[in-house]
Amino acid sequence: MPDHLYLCDDCGLGQRHPIPDAAGIAAMYAGIGVEEMDYGHDGTAAWALAKKQLATRFPGETRASVLDVGCHTGAFLAGLPARWERHGIEGMGAPRAFAESSHAVRMIGERIEDVTTEWDGHFDAVTLFDVVEHLPDPGTGIEAALRLVKPGGLLMFSTADLDAWTWRWLGAGHWYLQTPQHLSVLSRKFLHYLAQRSHARLSGVRRIPHRDDTASVRMHEAIRAFYWGARQRRSVWRLPHRLLQSTPGLRQLRNMTSVPWTMALHDHFLCSYERLEPKQP
Repeated sequence: MPDHLYLCDDCGLGQRHPIPDAAGIAAMYAGIGVEEMDYGHDGTAAWALAKKQLATRFPGETRASVLDVGCHTGAFLAGLPARWERHGIEGMGAPRAFAESSHAVRMIGERIEDVTTEWDGHFDAVTLFDVVEHLPDPGTGIEAALRLVKPGGLLMFSTADLDAWTWRWLGAGHWYLQTPQHLSVLSRKFLHYLAQRSHARLSGVRRIPHRDDTASVRMHEAIRAFYWGARQRRSVWRLPHRLLQSTPGLRQLRNMTSVPWTMALHDHFLCSYERLEPKQP
């Protein structure tokens, strides 16, 4: 768990503190197994929504060129129409090889910073799912992705939503920061700031859960998140904290020992930018 979560008053970017240096970040990823980064399932809410939006944007027999940054095994790209061009960026060797051999994904690099200029303005759509939070400088990373989008094309990314109530309630204790590789959290203010800085139009922001689930699961997770936050605060929150753990059917709350992983709550968003035409001299 991070010691603090800081918010920049100027741009609206939230970041954990302390952030490890480059060597520390590299060491964190060196010990990660392939399966720990695998989102190869349609339960990821961002994937389902992104596919719908792309299908609307490129209907019928339209051919589109799509780049997925941090594509892992290429599972998202594999779910797109076969006539579309599928490109990927992936730094982990085993999933990169699987994406190439099993899903015919053409890899253009291991890191977005290393992609050559020949790919500038090449893609109709560039996607990043659960990638931005891993970046110590997400603004620069998103701008690097925008560089690869055609004028009029789309950049779509999903990440944590700092404006969601669970983030405001739990702060640095939020479940999404229990993963040490998660460094940055974005707010709506940051999205607008980046649009102005990057010559792009913020075309859509949709709040989503990390994983789709039933209404009853969402209610259960909301109760657990509220209870945990009240328990950490104490003071005036002692009364609701005690009432909840004394309520029939909720008495198991008192056995909680860590922040609940409320993956079904709407504490993420899918953001879309449209790259604008170059400014005329």
